[in-house]
Amino acid sequence: MQFPGRSSSPAAPSLNRHLHRAVTSAALFLLLAQCAPGQDADRSTPRETFRSFLVNMIVYSSDTTEAAQKKAIRHSLQTLDLGDIPLALRETQGIDVARDLKSFLDRYELVDLDEIPERFDGVTYVWRKPAANTEVALTRDEDSLWLFTRKTVASLPVLLEMVRDNDVVEGVEQTVQPDNIADWLRQRLPDSLLNRGVYFENWQWIGLVIIVILGILVERLVITFLSRYIIRIVKRSRARADFKLNTQLIKPLGIFAMALLWSALLPTLDLTLRAEAILFFATQFVIAASGVWAAYRLVDLVSGYFAVLASRTESKFDDMVVPMIRRALKIIVIAFGLLFIADNLNIDITSLLAGLGIGGIAFALAAKDTVENLFGSLTVMFDKPFDIGDWIKVGDLEGTVEEVGFRSTRIRTFYNSQISMPNSRLVSAAVDNLGRRQYRRLSTKLGVQYDTPPEKIDAFCEGIREIIRRHPYTRKDFYMVYFNEFADFSLNILLYVFHETPDWATELRERHRLLLDITRLAKRLGVEFAFPTQTLHLSSMPQPVHHTTDPVPPRTSPERIDDAVLFGRREADALLREHWSESVQPPVHFEDPESMKPGNGSAPPPKE
Repeated sequence: MQFPGRSSSPAAPSLNRHLHRAVTSAALFLLLAQCAPGQDADRSTPRETFRSFLVNMIVYSSDTTEAAQKKAIRHSLQTLDLGDIPLALRETQGIDVARDLKSFLDRYELVDLDEIPERFDGVTYVWRKPAANTEVALTRDEDSLWLFTRKTVASLPVLLEMVRDNDVVEGVEQTVQPDNIADWLRQRLPDSLLNRGVYFENWQWIGLVIIVILGILVERLVITFLSRYIIRIVKRSRARADFKLNTQLIKPLGIFAMALLWSALLPTLDLTLRAEAILFFATQFVIAASGVWAAYRLVDLVSGYFAVLASRTESKFDDMVVPMIRRALKIIVIAFGLLFIADNLNIDITSLLAGLGIGGIAFALAAKDTVENLFGSLTVMFDKPFDIGDWIKVGDLEGTVEEVGFRSTRIRTFYNSQISMPNSRLVSAAVDNLGRRQYRRLSTKLGVQYDTPPEKIDAFCEGIREIIRRHPYTRKDFYMVYFNEFADFSLNILLYVFHETPDWATELRERHRLLLDITRLAKRLGVEFAFPTQTLHLSSMPQPVHHTTDPVPPRTSPERIDDAVLFGRREADALLREHWSESVQPPVHFEDPESMKPGNGSAPPPKE
């Protein structure tokens, strides 16, 4: 180890050696006695910075306690400008830099602290320039404290190559000892493997090839293992996967494991700082990209599983929440991936986030619509004006809700187009939720011919009421069937009835059955529906008088109102008994063709 005090006379090596040993011991004692835990290295002048580095490296290289070594190397790193090294590598590479700088000084020249100025008015103090484009120098930082320059750190590979065959200079009491795999190998490998070929030493190239092969083997093993178990688990859970598991989930997990192995083994090769930084960034980028890719697809897989569970519940709130949580998790995954990559690019995330605060007002104005849409989505989530699958009308938009996102709600119209409606409209707009109707109204007019007898009209109206009372899906506590108006070419009967059906398809089927039964009833009663006609009356022509002795035909319709009501009710009952069975037809399911056609469902028996 080197320390202040050059030998002034070569004839006194023994005295010089004893002097250096005494000074070293004194320096160790002063350092351990004066440096309190957490105290920074003295970097007030170039000399003190040099002294702090050398003394702390003495402690680090000597047989002291582990706590003292950690504190010493931390103080040594404070004297080095490591700004070109990524944050994630500064701790490990910083130790290598400190060791390399100490190793170079030990084999190049005994440092004489007396020749280093106590005060220096310039910005950069150059101690030595051993070769072209290399230097050992110190510079001021933003706090006017001194530290070894970045150029000195970058010059270390060339400097070490210069002194590789040199012995430790006389007077150095304590030098750095090998403490990693690379140093251990260098002491045992032949010179042919230690020779530097293209940029790296030969053994480092061999190590790179071995690490790449090991990574590929690990990837294959992980893919084989996960393909066997993940696909089996997915099949058991019946989760919906809208992507290929092998290529879009399992493969990125294999790449992730391969990159992790590379990242763990590359530091053992003791590559140059620039090469290690480049390879480190490459492996971290692969880790981030494959991790984000796998996590992105894993979110889809997990949300697909919960979507299956949500579809089995009666509530549709969870059907709406699952897609929103899926999108939120995807945004979080991508954000963390970008932050991870930015951190490895040596971008100061804190300064970046603080910079966003400067433009906060402009950002808020630009994101005004986004914030409104977010509040709209929160309104849908907590106020629940509709659920997935509801038929809604918002202004001039009408259709079935397919998906609710953070920015917009997707509506499938009845002509099968998809409309993305900004959620900000839901804050102030009136939402007409037709899907939550308890009853679905049917209001129409049945026009019969003008020559229909009043008794038939009464019988027909009562028969329709009986059909309504007997249909399984009609509302029984409120319905209207009355002769309502004299129209231009018909006598109009108002039919005002409600169906209690779960969806529009079932409503159409039951409306079909109701109108068909009314048509059958009209045929049984001899009631003719009117269509647009004109009748021409000629009042000037005499009417012929017919005399006949034929008997009067028997009446087929009632003559009194009471009889007409009973007659219509009996005819409706006979009609329903003829065309209906005893089983209730379930609601429409498009997977079941039999549920779609108006079959012979049950009609309740008449009340006695």
